[in-house]
Amino acid sequence: MKHWLRFLFSFNFIKTAMASAAIIAVCIYFSLWWLNKATLHGSSVEVPNLKLMQLDQAMVQLDSLGLAYEVIDSTHYVSQVPEGSIIETYPREYAKVKLGRKILLSTNPSRLPKYPLPNYKDQLISYVSAKFKTKGFLIDSIIAVPDLSHDLVIKVVDENDSIAEEQKLYKTGSRFTLYVSAGLDGGNVFMPNLVGMTFSESLEVLNALSLNAGGIIYEGFIEDTLAAFVMKTFPEFEVDKEVKAGSVVDLWLVPDSTFLIID
Repeated sequence: MKHWLRFLFSFNFIKTAMASAAIIAVCIYFSLWWLNKATLHGSSVEVPNLKLMQLDQAMVQLDSLGLAYEVIDSTHYVSQVPEGSIIETYPREYAKVKLGRKILLSTNPSRLPKYPLPNYKDQLISYVSAKFKTKGFLIDSIIAVPDLSHDLVIKVVDENDSIAEEQKLYKTGSRFTLYVSAGLDGGNVFMPNLVGMTFSESLEVLNALSLNAGGIIYEGFIEDTLAAFVMKTFPEFEVDKEVKAGSVVDLWLVPDSTFLIID
């Protein structure tokens, strides 16, 4: 026991222990230094808002921020957006990322995919509208037709004024006119309250009620029309107010919900 105690407190042991501790400390320091450099700790940037920007412009901006990028040709077509423009990024805009992070850029397809036209005959307008939306088909207008039934799609006409055949291939973004049964009593529907909805949501409601979007009035600068908010409509909403099926509803749009005045 005395030999062990004498060894533990000997000069050689203390010198060896101190040298070992120093080596371990140096190794830990350089490991942390390398890890800090490798992960660019503390060096982060904000992903810019690149939506609707042309691809070459987006690349220049990402290069200037020290970010890498990869382009993905989206299969989802967005109408009213130029082909090849940025429609989405991942990570999303304003996210904090490290320098050198790869940003995925989703662009509006340059070649529009084709999809079969959904079956529509004698289907409810709300069902047909939803099916058309999933394929990227656009409903230009809805025409009310006197009939024994209500809210059923009787026929669909394409951009060439031809009857659109069910299951025929059409490019996403194609436009159609829907003829919808409106009964024999004039085909009145209740005027919906669209104020506070986004433009995209209001179009779905109008289509479901066999109504059409009429004039679109922009209040202020609006970057994304579909995400803009409805500030007011004409005709205005009133409880139990009826309008004829197939009527047009004018919409006033604002950039965001802070512009809304809701009673």
